[in-house]
Amino acid sequence: MKNPFKQYPIHKAFFITISLFIALLLFIIAFVSYTVSLNQMKENTTYYQQKLLREKNEKIALQKKAIEEVTLAMSRNSDLQAYIRGDQNEYEAYRDILQINKSFFNIAFSVPLIDSIHVFLEQQPLKDRTGPIHYFTMEEYTAANSLAPLKDSDAAWLMKHRIDSLQGEIDVVSYARKVYDGNQKARAVIVVNIKADKFQNMMIDEQTRVNRLLIDSSDTPITFVGNLDGGSHLAILDELKGNAAVNLNKEGSVKYEDHFVVWSRLFGSEWILIEVTPWKDVAMGSIQLSGILISIGLAALGIAILINYQISRQFTKPLHILLNRMENFSLDDKDANLPEDYHNEFGSLFMRYKSLIHRIYKLYGDLETEYKKKRKAEVETLQANINPHFLYNTLDQLNWMAIEADQPKISKVLELTGRMLRIGLSKGESFIPIHDEIHHIKSYLQIQQIRLGKSLQYSIHVEEAYLSSYIPKLTLQPFVENSIIHGFHNRVHGRIEIRLCDLHNHLYIFIKDNGKGFNTEENQQLKKTSGGYGIKNVKERLEVYFGNNYSLDMKSEPDKGTIAVIKIPKIRIPEMIGVLEDVESSDN
Repeated sequence: MKNPFKQYPIHKAFFITISLFIALLLFIIAFVSYTVSLNQMKENTTYYQQKLLREKNEKIALQKKAIEEVTLAMSRNSDLQAYIRGDQNEYEAYRDILQINKSFFNIAFSVPLIDSIHVFLEQQPLKDRTGPIHYFTMEEYTAANSLAPLKDSDAAWLMKHRIDSLQGEIDVVSYARKVYDGNQKARAVIVVNIKADKFQNMMIDEQTRVNRLLIDSSDTPITFVGNLDGGSHLAILDELKGNAAVNLNKEGSVKYEDHFVVWSRLFGSEWILIEVTPWKDVAMGSIQLSGILISIGLAALGIAILINYQISRQFTKPLHILLNRMENFSLDDKDANLPEDYHNEFGSLFMRYKSLIHRIYKLYGDLETEYKKKRKAEVETLQANINPHFLYNTLDQLNWMAIEADQPKISKVLELTGRMLRIGLSKGESFIPIHDEIHHIKSYLQIQQIRLGKSLQYSIHVEEAYLSSYIPKLTLQPFVENSIIHGFHNRVHGRIEIRLCDLHNHLYIFIKDNGKGFNTEENQQLKKTSGGYGIKNVKERLEVYFGNNYSLDMKSEPDKGTIAVIKIPKIRIPEMIGVLEDVESSDN
């Protein structure tokens, strides 16, 4: 990822980065506040709903227990036990039914929850309806779907169903109990019917609308209130029972899809009271709080962006001023015109720029002075070029005079001297082709042969492939001169050999003589003579041209001669000469 502070203008990168940071910070605050408040509201909702469900459950449990005890007492009624034995005559049976009706009637009116009592007998009495007391046959019990939970138990609560009454069909919640004779055979069934709204009134709250479901131990929905039907409640219940993290045997709560479910189960009770609340109702407070935080955050973000914009402008304004001065820099305007009321890093930057401007003006002044000096030197050089031209003409005239005077040696010396002079000057060039350097040294040796005669011999071995390479001019002459002046001094004969070869893109030049050689002390003395100075000059020039990319080695033994080995880079194109001359000029 590219660094925005390297890709975009500083004021934009600074402004956008700080704004995004503030927005991210506000988002984190709003998210954390929403999460914390939501969890707190979830805990509070769980606490208060479970507390309320516990109270409701206790109330229902009392009524439930009362109904169960009443049915137990009814099943043990002596008249009912006598009737189901069937060993009495018709009069006695009729009298037992009257006593049963009287007893059950008193129970129905003494317990407000009871709406009616249905009694299923093997022999239905003639009088099968007495107020809230209704009689049915056992065949009707077997056919009644609502009584299915009782088939495998002695007593059971029945889920909400509809029955006929004096007011028409009504919804009831029933409790059924089997009645056994002395042989432990079920001979009758007592069903106590309770209007469903009486159970529902115990489950609802007067001020709020809730969704609650009351179920028994067999997951049979006794009754429910609210917008959800029994099937929806049971679907939620099935999901909770399949969740290993949910324990319905004690109080608890869980978020299920878009609902919040809280349940209460009293200790020793088989019934569970479940309340289902839409999650949006639970989270409404957190959503409102988050909305408030977001509104406040957006307002704060807007204010922060404005402040950030002003701050970023204050930070980047000095940079814009400096950039503007740099873009409009002119040698005619020597005043940097920068603010002087900054006493921080920007003030230091302005001071450094002013100092740089002053150095630039001074540099331009020095360059102008140097340019004037250079122009003057060029004029002087052009003037000096007249002297070699005059010298060439003079040497030419002396040569003709020597020819007319029949002095061929003097004529030859003058000719060779002119040739050496032309090569030595080389139009001011520092590097010349090797063939020019060879012509120069040959001219010098021929002059010395004219002076010394056959006592001086030389040989030069240079392959034609090397003649086009370049070499610093006057590289060989000081070594040859040193051999003649010092090596052949007081000797009858002398020989000089010059060879050239290349290796690893370097030229190796060998200059060997058979002179008297020298030892260390004589070598120190030679450095003080003209010959020693010439070699020193060559070494200094090679060091300037090539740096560490050259070598100069001299080996000598007394009476055996001296050999000099020069190693320089091979230069074949004139462009390289310009590079080396630039190095020379920069070092100077």
